[in-house]
Amino acid sequence: MPKVPSFILKKLYVKNSLKNLEDGFQFEIKNVLADATINAPIELTVDNKPVEKEKVTLVIGGKEIPSGQVSSSSPLKFPVQTLVQVKIEDKPLSSGKHKIEIKTNSQEYGEISFSVKGEI
Repeated sequence: MPKVPSFILKKLYVKNSLKNLEDGFQFEIKNVLADATINAPIELTVDNKPVEKEKVTLVIGGKEIPSGQVSSSSPLKFPVQTLVQVKIEDKPLSSGKHKIEIKTNSQEYGEISFSVKGEI
């Protein structure tokens, strides 16, 4: 299974989508590449600090799915043009640039791992 290069995966991140919420922050990912099936929780690291997976919620088509519930027995379909809001329940981020590292696994492409910079 060929690993998808991170420079291609960075296209999933929606530019300027990083923003603070009352109870944390969020950003968006849009599938602009190919249909995929996510079969592992999304692991996030923000500014080199791992985010507990219990704090990550995925919002797809208005439906909230705790990231920790995504698994090979309960996969998440991620067709092309699907927009996912990734919400992190934590303290809001400070103004400025932030490094976000995203890691998960897909049935079709194996490990998906990339990092992006967002700004508040």
